[in-house]
Parts: sequence; C-alpha cells; structure tokens
Amino acid sequence: MMITRNVSCATIAFALSFAGVGQVSASTISVGTAIPLSLTTFVLPIEIVDAVQLTGWQFDLSYDASDVQVNTGCDFFSDPYCGFITGPVTEGGFFSSGVPFNLLIPGFIDLDPFTFAQTGHLFGVHGEYGGFPPAPSGDGVLAYVEFVTIGTGRSPITVENPSTTESVPEPASLMLLTTGLSLLRGRRLIKRRSER
Repeated sequence: MMITRNVSCATIAFALSFAGVGQVSASTISVGTAIPLSLTTFVLPIEIVDAVQLTGWQFDLSYDASDVQVNTGCDFFSDPYCGFITGPVTEGGFFSSGVPFNLLIPGFIDLDPFTFAQTGHLFGVHGEYGGFPPAPSGDGVLAYVEFVTIGTGRSPITVENPSTTESVPEPASLMLLTTGLSLLRGRRLIKRRSER
C-alpha cells in the first residue's frame, strides 16, 4: 500500500516538474531601428516577435568596435536609456507588467586583455519576468542598448545566440500531468472502497 502511494506521488511530482515551462518557441529576437540621442550616441532596441507567455530571454550582440562601441560612459542622471545599476543596457517595455520584480542582467562587454578596448561583443544579456501569470505575449522591446559612434556608425549590429523561455505546457507534459492525476484519483477511489 505504501509502495503504490509513493509511486503515485512520484509520478505526480515528475509530471509537475515538466508541466511548467517549454523551451521550444517560434519567437524571434532581433535588432530594431536605432534611436538617435545625439550626433555621437544612439540607442538600439532589441525586439521580440511572436512571443507566447515569455518568462525569460537571452542574447549576445556582435558589432564592429572600430565603428561603434557600447556606451560605458552614459550618465544615468540625465539619460533615460542608462540605468544606475545596469548602465547602457536597460529594460524595454515588454515586461512592463512585472516591474519592479523583473530581473535584468546587462551582460558583459568583451575587452581585449592587454589594451582593455572593446572587441565588438556584448554577451550574456538576460531578462526574467517577475510579475503575475500569465507572462506577456506578442511583440515588443525586450531591452535597449546604448552605443557611441567612433566611425561612421553604419556597420551592422547583430543578435547572436538568442534564446527564450516560454511558460506554455508542452503536450507531453500535459499528458504526464493528466496521467499522474488520474493515478492519484484512482488510488483514492480504491482506498475509499476498501474502507467501506
């Protein structure tokens, strides 16, 4: 009797552990149209399209460091795209319903180990939704990255290694959950009948 109860509980726990989050998505993370702030600085929105209950995202940026650089000297007092903690990477409006409980990791600027100059790679920019379910769906801006122009400012900036986490149960997970709940219900019915 104890063994079957433990098996039922283990089945439900297993099903619940996989029922929450699916990793596969049709959403796309890309670079939006630059927003000029001055003759030498601009902000680049990082956008998402076709998200379904997005709970987390991550991306890297690649750029020509001889033409543009992430603006590490931005002024958070006067610049709305410069955060006190996150600097030149700030949260977009897509997760606005989760403010102030969202998490934004501004990533890391890759530097040459000898000259400490930017090499053209911003990596590990990551965001997590902290609000009440359901998580946001649709299209919008995930983050803004502020750049300063060193050359012409016309070189491409590209998103690399994008990934998203969406809280949509996968069909197999729903089947596991349903099976686990059915086993538990059947076990309770058998117990009730044997008590009579």
